[in-house]
Amino acid sequence: MDFNLLIDWVVRIGISIIVFIIAKIIGKIIYKSILKVSEKTEKINLQYKNTMKTLINLAMYSLAVFIIISVLFKDLAPVLAGLGVSGIIIGLAVKEPLENMICGILIMVNKLIVEEEAVDINGTSGVVKEIKLNHVHMNTFDGKSINMPSKVVWGSTIVHFWPQGFRRNEINVGVAYNSDLQKVLELLNKAVNSYPELYKDENHNPVILFTGFGASSIDFSVKYWVEKDKFLGSQFEIAKIIKNEFDSNGIEIPFNQLDVYIKK
Repeated sequence: MDFNLLIDWVVRIGISIIVFIIAKIIGKIIYKSILKVSEKTEKINLQYKNTMKTLINLAMYSLAVFIIISVLFKDLAPVLAGLGVSGIIIGLAVKEPLENMICGILIMVNKLIVEEEAVDINGTSGVVKEIKLNHVHMNTFDGKSINMPSKVVWGSTIVHFWPQGFRRNEINVGVAYNSDLQKVLELLNKAVNSYPELYKDENHNPVILFTGFGASSIDFSVKYWVEKDKFLGSQFEIAKIIKNEFDSNGIEIPFNQLDVYIKK
């Protein structure tokens, strides 16, 4: 083998390794710089830090690969020709991963979901733990771990359970037909407004709605707003208050009864 040719290839490989290392270092510097800026300005959501790191590494490594190819192969014509032929085969083989990657980038750019957010995606409810290029990792409310392809997430209807720090909850209650309905409304309003954790402002107030004449009761829906950490427990607490108010004022909450007639 030509000694000069060997030296030439050793130099090219050495330069390629250096380029790869530099790309990795620059990627880390850019990542840390963005995190520092985001902490000061709060303009960039830090929940994307894992995803941001992946995107930066992908960009830097892609750039490094192009530079390395140009260093290793001075005449790129044969290389590009080979890539053109094999590219079609490779493209068909990686069609699904590429679609997921593109959808993953769109999800991040449009901020459809964020990490640690409670959502329902395509009928699956849970907490988003990590957003990656090809999939979204979720923990469901019943303890399951799910990796959902980014393509599925992008094409699905997404329900955000907590777009704000508070949300509306409701309790359905029925009263007997012989009840004083004006008194019932007063007691329901008193009960829901006496709940100490109730969230109220000029745009969010509790509402009592008539929902219909049931088989054995006149039915109402008590709708109210509450903060996230009180959401689940609020129904039971307000139900206790309503029950105590009704008992104290002689309002009956009917239940289904069955009359049995025995023929002799």
